[in-house]
Amino acid sequence: MKFLVKWCLLPIPPEMMKTALDLIPASMEYQKSLKEKGKSLATYTFAGKSEGVGIFDVKSHEELNDILAKEPYSLMLSFEAIPIVDFEYSLKVWKEVIERALK
Repeated sequence: MKFLVKWCLLPIPPEMMKTALDLIPASMEYQKSLKEKGKSLATYTFAGKSEGVGIFDVKSHEELNDILAKEPYSLMLSFEAIPIVDFEYSLKVWKEVIERALK
């Protein structure tokens, strides 16, 4: 199962800035390990914003939940997960649907 996950960094109170800074190396290592395991296919940030997207390949919704919850920044982020389908597969299905409608 593949998911597009949009993430947004929540406002960080001034007293938490040091903690946020200290989490950067752990977050980078966590993302690296997800890529090495084939779980994270791509991760991007939006230019000039504290948000971005990632594409994850997981076996279940529960596995995705675990991955997001274990992200060191998880308590400072909001997530939106959207299931995605391979484009060629989607076109094949739409072709079948349209052909069936024409009968």
